[in-house]
Amino acid sequence: MTFSQVRLLVDDPSAAFRFYRDELGLAPTFGEEGEVYASFDAGGAAVAIFAREGQSEAVELRAAGDSTLLVLEVDHVDADVARLGSRVVAGPIDRPEWGGRVAYLRDPSGNLIELFQSIPTSE
Repeated sequence: MTFSQVRLLVDDPSAAFRFYRDELGLAPTFGEEGEVYASFDAGGAAVAIFAREGQSEAVELRAAGDSTLLVLEVDHVDADVARLGSRVVAGPIDRPEWGGRVAYLRDPSGNLIELFQSIPTSE
């Protein structure tokens, strides 16, 4: 078995495409704005977006909610928080027990994203 991607189900694929490309700065690797599916390079892993109604043709979906958290490792969480502004819903805050500084934001469909910056641990 090999990991392929994280696929996020979205309500508005065009808005999601612009968010992941323009606001988070991920490079599209498949699909274009306006299509129901697209994927993005996330540094050795893929983040894909797919219209909820498209996925529901293959499997019955439960109501959307916080059952998944996408974690993206960043170099400077504070700079990203300043750049992303109103998208940020919490943080940044140091979590030394996790070895990092974190902030949380939501994409246009409400998917929860953690920005994680490694911080030195004191021993």
